[in-house]
Amino acid sequence: MKAVLIPLTVLLLAGCASKRAPSVAVRPRAVSGTTLPSEGIESVRYAENIKAYPLARYVDPNNRRLMHEAHTIYRVVTTPRWNLHSNQLAAVQRGPATRTSNTVSETAPARDELIVELNRQKEATKAVIQGSQTVSQKLEQLGESVQQTKQVAADNVILRREVDATQQRLNALEGELRRQKQSRPSSPAEDPSEKSDW
Repeated sequence: MKAVLIPLTVLLLAGCASKRAPSVAVRPRAVSGTTLPSEGIESVRYAENIKAYPLARYVDPNNRRLMHEAHTIYRVVTTPRWNLHSNQLAAVQRGPATRTSNTVSETAPARDELIVELNRQKEATKAVIQGSQTVSQKLEQLGESVQQTKQVAADNVILRREVDATQQRLNALEGELRRQKQSRPSSPAEDPSEKSDW
């Protein structure tokens, strides 16, 4: 009977033994777009700094009838700001890679437009320079013309004076000639047509 009981006991024990469920370890995965762990925040953004100032009782400076009880004032010393030090950015877990853009092909139209605009600006600059050179030449010619006009005007003044002086001499000579004719008696024998040339 012992021979029957031992295998039967082994079978009963094997049948009564419950199967263990496989253990599953659940660990949180780092997914892009989730909250950063608190130890990695400083590598991306600095937190604000706050200082506490304990105050004793005091009289309100705006109203002497009021007294403030002792309390603490909290003041923000520095506001939060981004950490721009690139050597610490490696601590931040990055998410899966997204589509990368080919900046060379995407900026080519902008580069072509820039080249066209630069060429247009160069042509406009050349036109302005040529225009200013033309204006400078015209101003020089105008200055020379003004000098020539001043010289001609001075010459005209001199000529006018000489003409006036000559006219006065002619008038004086004609007056002298008339006086001489009037002072000489006219003789009937003299005929003006018979005058001989000297």
